[in-house]
Amino acid sequence: MTPGAVISWKQSRDKLILSMRILFLLFLSAVAGWSQDLVGLYLMWQSDPSTTMTINWVDLHTASPLDVHYRRVGETAWAKATGEKFAIADTTMQGRRVELKGLLPDTNYEFNIGKGIEKPAEGWRFRTMPRDLNRPVRFVSGGDMFSTRIKLDKANRNAASLDPDFALIVGDLAYANGVSSNRWVEWLKSWMQAAVSPDGRVIPLVIGIGNHEVKGGYNGKVPEDAPFFYSLFTTPQRRAYYALDFGEYLSILVLDTAHTNPIPGAQAEWLEKALAARKNKQFVFVGYHYPAYGTTKAPKGKTPLDAVHSIAIRENWMPAWEKYGVTAVFENDHHNYKRTHRLRQHKRDDANGIIYLGDGAWGVETRTVPDFATGWWLAKAEGRNHVWEVKIRSNGTSTIRAVDIDGKEFDKVEILTPRTKPVE
Repeated sequence: MTPGAVISWKQSRDKLILSMRILFLLFLSAVAGWSQDLVGLYLMWQSDPSTTMTINWVDLHTASPLDVHYRRVGETAWAKATGEKFAIADTTMQGRRVELKGLLPDTNYEFNIGKGIEKPAEGWRFRTMPRDLNRPVRFVSGGDMFSTRIKLDKANRNAASLDPDFALIVGDLAYANGVSSNRWVEWLKSWMQAAVSPDGRVIPLVIGIGNHEVKGGYNGKVPEDAPFFYSLFTTPQRRAYYALDFGEYLSILVLDTAHTNPIPGAQAEWLEKALAARKNKQFVFVGYHYPAYGTTKAPKGKTPLDAVHSIAIRENWMPAWEKYGVTAVFENDHHNYKRTHRLRQHKRDDANGIIYLGDGAWGVETRTVPDFATGWWLAKAEGRNHVWEVKIRSNGTSTIRAVDIDGKEFDKVEILTPRTKPVE
């Protein structure tokens, strides 16, 4: 071989080695890029919470993986499920979703996304719900979440530190007003990173809609005006009002206070039928965004009771849950803490009335409760960030605590019967 040929061969070899190194670095960059581009991961239920879990994730990588590997904690073998893609409004974000089925009740699972069957250095955990109320079940509830990322992270960590089985969050999550994808990116990142229980579980979401999910806010908008909400969150009935049942011991009814569905009409008719079908459920909680018994917003010269949506709720929904009986009602939107007296047929009834809890102050800036709001319906109200922690037991009792953003309990209600006495 001539000296020139040797040089040419070495140059070709060096180019080949350099090309292989570049390809390897690109491969590593793609893998690392996907990990870095993971915007958020969140869990929900589309069906039976004791045997299923829906894993959702959002990223910025067009070639992001679709496979989820999962197994019971302590097992050796992994199972695999392949997700489906979904669009997120009109953004370039990549949505992925897979519903795991045939799971065991009240069981811890671990899972990873796109990392093969080897246990990854970083993965996630979840727990299915019990089939029966053979242990106390705990959940947190609230709404109106995001003012700043720092405060949102703190509020999410506080809620997760209570070790809930799930979180019922009804409205005004990202304050994106149906248009701001950046607000949703920050909300998704915060939930993935901060809403993790002390034992490493991702807290499942039970989600409802609020005015800040919708372009233009109130006034009976249609689902198309809440593109992020409807693309990110798949509910059991594929709409903003629905029921989620946990065996025979618990039902959560989530409603839409005229953000994408009118209060009267089809939604009110559905509510009546849903409650009639759940007469034998042990506990029933109702959650929605705009309150029937608020603390802050009021028409000029009047009280919050005179707001249009408040009147519509009392006229169209309240008769149904008073007729069948419920455990308690969660309201939001007014950025305060509030607990009402027990109320029945729009009057105070300490023996048979329903307690309304609110008023949507998960992580937003709170408001001052005005003098006009210290009305006959309120037992207690103040401007204070908080979550509600609910613990239900097999004997039919429940404890509901108000816990502020610093983890301090500042109010508590003991409920001695699982549901209020039905109106005859």
